[in-house]
Amino acid sequence: MSDHPIPWLLGALAGAVAAVAAAVATRVQLLPEVIDISIVPTAAGFGGLLAAACGAAFRFDSERLARVTLLGNLIGAALAAAGLLLVVVVDVLS
Repeated sequence: MSDHPIPWLLGALAGAVAAVAAAVATRVQLLPEVIDISIVPTAAGFGGLLAAACGAAFRFDSERLARVTLLGNLIGAALAAAGLLLVVVVDVLS
């Protein structure tokens, strides 16, 4: 871990921005009805949990396991966002 304060401050700022974005993104008025996009953080958590379980099954060391878990979070959120975007586009075009 770094002893320099700049990465800590940037991490705290990124966490605050992510918390505000998550609070705003839980319910967004895009169309006449409200579209609940809480599936994105749920899928991100599930992707991270699945990646952590696979990494633990392969007996990765702790640093590699942390990176695999973060990658699982990213992939899970990206898949959920892509699916949500697909559903919205299909709904708008139909």
